[in-house]
Amino acid sequence: MLIDTILVLAGGDGDRFAPLLHKMTYRFNGKPLIAHIIDGVKQYGKKVVVVSSEANRAMLGDLLAEYSVQFAVQTSDKGGMADAVLASKQFITGGLLLLNANDLFDFAIIPQLIKTTQSAQAKFGFVAKHMNTYFPGGYVQFENDTPVAILEKPGAGKEPSHYVRLVVDYYPDGNIFIDALSRLQTSDDQYETAMTTVMQNYPSVCIKYEGDWATLKYSWHVLEMQKYIFRHMVTTSVEKLGEIHPTAQIEGEVYIGKNSKVGAFVKMSGPCYVGENVIVGDHSLVRQSTLCNNVVVGSGCEVARSYLNEGVMLHRNYVGDSILGNNTTMGAGAVTANYRFDAKTIQTPIKDAMIETNKEKLGLITGSNVKIGVNACTYPGVKLTEGVVVLPGEVVKKDK
Repeated sequence: MLIDTILVLAGGDGDRFAPLLHKMTYRFNGKPLIAHIIDGVKQYGKKVVVVSSEANRAMLGDLLAEYSVQFAVQTSDKGGMADAVLASKQFITGGLLLLNANDLFDFAIIPQLIKTTQSAQAKFGFVAKHMNTYFPGGYVQFENDTPVAILEKPGAGKEPSHYVRLVVDYYPDGNIFIDALSRLQTSDDQYETAMTTVMQNYPSVCIKYEGDWATLKYSWHVLEMQKYIFRHMVTTSVEKLGEIHPTAQIEGEVYIGKNSKVGAFVKMSGPCYVGENVIVGDHSLVRQSTLCNNVVVGSGCEVARSYLNEGVMLHRNYVGDSILGNNTTMGAGAVTANYRFDAKTIQTPIKDAMIETNKEKLGLITGSNVKIGVNACTYPGVKLTEGVVVLPGEVVKKDK
C-alpha cells in the first residue's frame, strides 16, 4: 500500500554543521545526500514533497532536477520542523510519512512500519534507534513497552530509555498530526510536543530499529555518512573511467571518474570514490576516502578516511580523518594530527559548548578557501572557518 504523501524535511542547515555549509549538497558516491534519500523512499509513496527554506529552494531544485518531486517552502527560516510540516499541509490528503533530509537508514523498515501501525489500528507509528552512548536527540519514554512521550535532549544520564527517535514518522491520517501541531504555540520542541500529544490521545506504536543509521548533524558526521555509503552503496561494478599508470595499485572497490589521472606507484585502497578531473600524483596513498571533482593530490601524499571537497589541492601532506572544504590548499609538509596521545575521544566547541564527538580519530575540518602554509600542523578536531590562512610552520591548537 502506497503512502499518500512523503514529506522530506530539508529546510534547515543549522550552525551546528559549521564550518561546513549546505548539508544536502554533500555528494556521496557522486550523488547528493537528499537524492540518496529520495531514491530509497520514492517507491513507498504516491507523491514526494520536499520542504525547503526560501534560501535553499533554488539549490534543492537544481540538485533534484531529474526527480519527480514537489516543493513546499517554510514560512519562517527559524520555524523548525513544525513550521515545515504546517507549510506543507495543502499536500496532505491522507496517509503521511515524515522523513529528515539528513538521515540514511535501511529504508526497508518503512513497509514494516506501515504494516505494524495498521495492524495495531494505531493512529501513529514511528521508528527509534537503540543508542549505547548519549545522542543529542529526542528520547522515547515507554510505559509497558508503549510509547507515551518524546523527551528532547534530556542530557546524558537522564535518558528515559536507550531509544532515540529517528525522523521516520507515519500517520495513517496525516491531519491528526496537523491538528495537534496547529493547537500549539510556536516553540523549539513544538514538533515533539505534538507527537507526545498524539501518543497520549491515540493508540501509537514504536518500531525499535537495530540497524545501521547515519545522520548529518555536526560537521564530523560527514565521515560517518561516508562510511555508511561505503558499507551499503558502493557501486557493485566498480568503474575506472580515468587514466591509471601501469605501476599503480588499485585494491578493493574504487570508482575513478572521467578525465582523472592516477600516477606512478600510487596505491588506492578501497572503498574510495574519485570524481572527475582529479589528479593523484606519483607515490601517493589514498584509502577509504572521497575525492570530489577537480581535486589534486600531489606527489607523496597520504589521504586516509577523509573527504576532500571540490578543488582541494595537496602537496606532500598527511590528511587523516579530515574534511577539507572547497578549494582548501595545503602547502608542502603540512599535516593534520588526528589522534590524542592520551587516547581519549576528541571534543570540539560548538556554540560555546564542548561537544563530545565520540571519535578516537578526528583530524581537520575546514570551510571553503582555507589556505594552510608549508610545514604547518593542526591538532586533532580543529575547525577552520571559510577563508582562514594558516601561516607556514604554524601549529594550530584550537579553532580559528
